[in-house]
Amino acid sequence: MTAGFCWPWNSPPTPPLLPEVEITWPDLDGPRTWARPWNSRADEPRFEHPDVPARPFWATDTGGHDQVGCIYTAQGMEYAYNAVVIGGDLIRRGKQWIARPEASYDSQLRHLPPDRYLRYALNTYRVLATRGTLGTRLYSTDPGTQTFLQTLTRQPNGQMGP
Repeated sequence: MTAGFCWPWNSPPTPPLLPEVEITWPDLDGPRTWARPWNSRADEPRFEHPDVPARPFWATDTGGHDQVGCIYTAQGMEYAYNAVVIGGDLIRRGKQWIARPEASYDSQLRHLPPDRYLRYALNTYRVLATRGTLGTRLYSTDPGTQTFLQTLTRQPNGQMGP
């Protein structure tokens, strides 16, 4: 699983990793929350922990499957299936994408003006969406963008596609 850099990354370099990528949505029984940690920041397996592989192995080692990778750790990797969480830094309104750099935690990009940030955000999510070789699911934390994404797979009869 991968996500835009729209959540803090404050976990210590050694376990335990904190569940920082958090999504909350309304449900009939009240709000529900899903949370997972970013992948480890450690490049080398300096510690023995079966559930926290070093950064280069988060997407391939079993222990990393409950962690979330970002653009900096997913580049150059490929795996069978992927899920991409589109954060609040990129939303869809009407027929256009809108960048909201203030929703980013990427210190290199968050201070760019929206028109410049848009190019980086679109490229980031394109790269993340192409990591899964057999399939990728997209989810947006923005309800309007999520509705747009769902229309992309609707069949002419109104049913969702495969």
